[in-house]
Amino acid sequence: MISTRSTIAGTDGVADAARAIPHEIYLGPDGDAVEPVISRSTTWRHLRSLDLRPNQRVLMVGTGSGYAAALIGHIAGPGGRVLTIDNDHTLTRRAGDLFAAHDHRATAATGNPLNGHPGGGPYDRIFVPGTPAEIPAAWVDQLARGGVLVTGAVVSDLPGVHAVAHITKTPEDSLVATVHADRYPLIEPPVVPAHVVTVTATDQSRFWLASAAVDDQTATDYLRIARAGTPEAWPAGPREFLDFKHWLLARRPRGLLTAVTEHGEGIGIGDRAPSAFGLATRPDGPPEIAMATPTHVVADPPLSLTRARLLDLIADWRAEGARATHELDAVVLHDSESYRVRLDD
Repeated sequence: MISTRSTIAGTDGVADAARAIPHEIYLGPDGDAVEPVISRSTTWRHLRSLDLRPNQRVLMVGTGSGYAAALIGHIAGPGGRVLTIDNDHTLTRRAGDLFAAHDHRATAATGNPLNGHPGGGPYDRIFVPGTPAEIPAAWVDQLARGGVLVTGAVVSDLPGVHAVAHITKTPEDSLVATVHADRYPLIEPPVVPAHVVTVTATDQSRFWLASAAVDDQTATDYLRIARAGTPEAWPAGPREFLDFKHWLLARRPRGLLTAVTEHGEGIGIGDRAPSAFGLATRPDGPPEIAMATPTHVVADPPLSLTRARLLDLIADWRAEGARATHELDAVVLHDSESYRVRLDD
């Protein structure tokens, strides 16, 4: 027997929809579950951020189980139109059958999600629970004035940095963005710009380091010492780490880098040791690195000036009130085929 109980709290439209539509319908009561790419609680939170209302036209890019589209259809009501598009015909056929069987107000179409679905636009809301390499111009073109697009977005030229962007199209056709420290799965690998050097460990391909304005040898040196660095605990959890990471990306300190090593996902700075007189950095001096992870600060040498500089940056962030990601400025950049979101200080 399918339960209609929901753990969601509140009296808003999303809570009403979640109580009216059992998630078990879409996750497969027969054990043939379609695993959602994001949790139910995250889905509810992000649907709330869309500010969904009755009678809206809504496009969901990526069908998944169909559960989110069914919730959106319940909120849009009989006067709205909800369409989900995916390139996986099996998913769209299954979701479409479930929509019809349970009289849920959504339809499913098969096609290239990066093209959106121009035949049903313009849309008041577009929801993309995934992260493209760049935001396709088609999605923005199909967004109505005053409309909202919520999508995963790569928010830096350095790899390993993606978040969730909330983009509003103003009545004048300009775009206003806010970035949140959540993450959707990557739809496609991000393109690393030519000015960013990325190196991978020769013994463990999952370990890498990337930095701008350095050469391959320097980046390789940084990766080697990042892996061997001394970790020390710092009082931060995963969400706080992401907020600091995004703040550091907006601040853009000298030597900024991202990496994944044995110590985990990290962001930090690399430099060369100062001269014997402490007056300047030697281009050929020994490399230094200091990196923050969700649980540690990793530095080598352990008491280097680079470590001290990173700790000063952490102190600056805390002095500013440990600014959350959504409190940072964000800019939307446009070229002919796509849009990018970047954090700004």
